[in-house]
Amino acid sequence: MFDFPQFPFWSLTIILISIVFLWLIFRNKQSHKQQQSSLSSEYFKGLNYLLNDEQGKALDVFVKLVDSNWATIDTHFTLGKIYRKNGEMDKAIKIHQGLIGRPSLPEQYRSKILLELGYDYLGAGWFDRAEGPFKEVLIQDAKSTEARHNLILIYQQEKDWFKAIEIAVDLFTDEPDVTGPMIAHYYCELAEVAKVKGDISQLENYANKALHYDVSCVRASIILADQIKASGDNKKAIEIYQSIESQDAESIILVIDSLSECHENLSSLDKLYDYLVALQDRHKNLFLQIYIASILEKSRGSQAAIVYLTEEIKRQPTLFGVQKLISYKQKEEGADKAFRDLTVAISILQQGQVEYRCQKCGFSSNTHYWLCPSCNHWDRVKPGIIEPEHAHII
Repeated sequence: MFDFPQFPFWSLTIILISIVFLWLIFRNKQSHKQQQSSLSSEYFKGLNYLLNDEQGKALDVFVKLVDSNWATIDTHFTLGKIYRKNGEMDKAIKIHQGLIGRPSLPEQYRSKILLELGYDYLGAGWFDRAEGPFKEVLIQDAKSTEARHNLILIYQQEKDWFKAIEIAVDLFTDEPDVTGPMIAHYYCELAEVAKVKGDISQLENYANKALHYDVSCVRASIILADQIKASGDNKKAIEIYQSIESQDAESIILVIDSLSECHENLSSLDKLYDYLVALQDRHKNLFLQIYIASILEKSRGSQAAIVYLTEEIKRQPTLFGVQKLISYKQKEEGADKAFRDLTVAISILQQGQVEYRCQKCGFSSNTHYWLCPSCNHWDRVKPGIIEPEHAHII
């Protein structure tokens, strides 16, 4: 086995920059040899400053180099990205601000530099400052999807839903699968605001607009169904809650408690039992044992729930199902020590389990989020096996 030497980070950085710069120099025509020699001298002067950890002086040299030959600009982009990747946003910003401020800047490079500066501000968490460069890019290039996506990110972070919608709608025709769900959630956010204000007309308007841009928007259906349920129309609310199955079957778990309330108001829990059993048969990845048992307990008593769970656990054993069965047994037969010990053991086994997990980045939580707090993707946090009293939605 060979032992390869370990180079410090800055040595590797300097090597990378040197390769890029030298390639730019030697690709020019032979007639520019004298100018290249001068540029090369200044460039290595800058590298010497880097080696001596005089990074301010090095940046000044590199920025001034472009006045003589803008073909060296790729070197500056590379250096800026290295700074940004390593969290040194102030240095990345200085590079790109220096470039954008040069009187000799060719127009062809302006948009690229503005994008890089916008990324620097985003990396520093300065969303208000990042907005300016990205908007200026759109003045230079009205079709820049990169600038538009970053503006959407900024407005989403600032919860400026109207501005986010305005930008996203411009992308909808070309990217309906990407921007449709985003626009739908922005309208859902507005619907939630209308709900707080008690403006039911606007709530319904925004929720329906959400469904216009994404027919599979579960959140919009829940908002509409909750409002109809609150108005007392339980039958209509049930129809909408059950329609969620066609949008995303896994998300039906989020509304089972609401479905139960509607059926209790209509004295039709037996219909809900039939629906949930059929639902579980249609979707084998759904684990509805504890919900069905709870409905049976309400409609037919705990003994019916015990019989159901006993048979279901044999067919499809789950810790939640076993724990639920034990809780019924304890109520019927008293708090036997064996039952108590078994309950404690199951609780320990369940400690590592989570109720919701993001299918995009793996983020896990016992609270449901429409927007993943980790990767900022909508509708990727999906439920698993959830105890009804523990289900929370954000």
